[in-house]
Amino acid sequence: MRATVLRDPALVKMAGRFVWLEIDTEQEANAGFLEKFPIEVWPTFLVVDPVTERPVLKWLGTATAADLSRLLADGERAVKGGVGESADALLARADRENGAGHGADAIVLWEKALVAGGAGWPRRARTIESLVIGLQSDGKPRRCAEVALAEAPGMARGQSFANVVSLGLSCANGSEEPWAPPVAAKLEPLAVEAVKRTDVLADDRAGLHDALVTAREKAGDAAGAKARAEEEWAFLVAERAKGTTPEARTMLDSWIVGTAMDLHDPARAVPLLLESEKATPKDYNPPYRLAALYLELKRTDDALAASNRALPLAYGPRKMRVLAQRATILEAKGDVAGARKALQDAIAHGKKLPPSQQNPRLVQRLEARLAKL
Repeated sequence: MRATVLRDPALVKMAGRFVWLEIDTEQEANAGFLEKFPIEVWPTFLVVDPVTERPVLKWLGTATAADLSRLLADGERAVKGGVGESADALLARADRENGAGHGADAIVLWEKALVAGGAGWPRRARTIESLVIGLQSDGKPRRCAEVALAEAPGMARGQSFANVVSLGLSCANGSEEPWAPPVAAKLEPLAVEAVKRTDVLADDRAGLHDALVTAREKAGDAAGAKARAEEEWAFLVAERAKGTTPEARTMLDSWIVGTAMDLHDPARAVPLLLESEKATPKDYNPPYRLAALYLELKRTDDALAASNRALPLAYGPRKMRVLAQRATILEAKGDVAGARKALQDAIAHGKKLPPSQQNPRLVQRLEARLAKL
């Protein structure tokens, strides 16, 4: 997003209407912000009322420049509040409820807005997208997938269509209940259509590719899953080559590593991640991801060397994961004492973080690992 969408001239033109703030949620200095505005999904966009200092619109995930411009306009409308039962008023109220963390109330209002607005309502696609995101976040995978299946075929093809299909398929993929396979099977052709659209953000197309791989795996189609993964790999490498800045070239690295793992061929990702590390020497992510690839390849010395490079660059909550990975590497090398020390350091670091950045469940998992060593 930062490497592409946020540089768009259409958003620059809106600068005078908003005070823009970017927050690195890993920095301990930003703990106070996170106490007031908890973030659980990255990226998250908030429109904050300057009077009440409360979020009136909360958007999870990516958006094109055009979509983000519309979201900002909706945020302005939400600041003013929604009065009455018109579709726009209901949407404004839904956005305020969602921004306040009242997801269930927001879902009801988004559903009412869709009924009030009808098929020709200009904000229908955005509202469907918000509803599906809300249903997924609220732990309602069946409703998420079924709304996506019901609404996506009639949507204009573009970013919102792709996001709704991707979310719906992911909700179906994540369920083991009997309803999920037939719904996923019906969503797959829509995902195939969406993933080919060049007007959809690369990160979201990568997510669609990944959902299609998972769908084939869940269907027991190993050959189909491998073919989908090879398609994803070709897409990721091609998109990476288009990048004109280091940030643009490395923004798909997590997908690249995951796809190489899906293909049981982690070695193919190593040269790309070495390039990323050279291009972004202050970012812990490339050596951290390289360590994962080397560990999978059983190149434990290389994995430890990569971990040694990542650790000084890591900070905040993610430092726990770097230390936990380091423990896994040391254990694979037979260094039990070193592995215990890495886990102890990870636990101590996690407990020292500000409350808004702590992850008690991760700490518990690390303590359980330590007890077994």
